[in-house]
Amino acid sequence: MISQCANPVCPAGFDHRKGQLFRFPKRAKDELGNTHSVQHFWLCANCSKLYSLEYIENQGVALKPHVELARTESRHFIAAA
Repeated sequence: MISQCANPVCPAGFDHRKGQLFRFPKRAKDELGNTHSVQHFWLCANCSKLYSLEYIENQGVALKPHVELARTESRHFIAAA
């Protein structure tokens, strides 16, 4: 269950009416075959203006600055693959 913003430095509590909800595949290392597990993440309204979340295969979910704001290609992983 989502309780707060996925940005680890943001204290905002979950509010489904504001911000952006993300859904990514969740695959345990020992899972084989066709699975339908998902993980849900939420960025608050303020953080969703600055960041997005990106799923990177075999690495996890990363907090990524919007392209127009990023000076370098920087990601901060918030969940392992």
